[in-house]
Amino acid sequence: MCDLGLVLGIGSGIASVAGQASAASKNQAMVQQQTNLEYAQQEREFVVENNAALKDGYQAQLEGDRAKSTAIASGAGMTGNTAGLRLAEQSRQQALSIANARDRADAAKANYVMAGKSSQIAAQNKINTQAVNPMTAFMDIATSGMSNYGAFQ
Repeated sequence: MCDLGLVLGIGSGIASVAGQASAASKNQAMVQQQTNLEYAQQEREFVVENNAALKDGYQAQLEGDRAKSTAIASGAGMTGNTAGLRLAEQSRQQALSIANARDRADAAKANYVMAGKSSQIAAQNKINTQAVNPMTAFMDIATSGMSNYGAFQ
């Protein structure tokens, strides 16, 4: 004949483990939702930074072209050996501004990728720590049953 205390203890252990598994499942779903929100925020930040870099590059191109055309159209100081130097300096400034804008775009992309990877790793770590360990669950059930063995004799 089976001992009533053992059966009740095992039933209690099973219910406890089922509750832990349910809570872990809900916590994991919350971690995934939070990670999705982080991804959305990271993507928005990437778009904003990348667009700002593109606008800076376009602005640098326009300023360089405008300065060159103004210098050529006005003709002031365009005689002699300084004219070429002025245009070269303006071209150098324009190239530097465009390179800076490209660097900002590259940095935005790198930040986006690394932040996404960081969020992914953090979420997986949280999920892994919240999962119910099968061996622990088995031992909880077994010890619950054994602790009540013989209680109703």
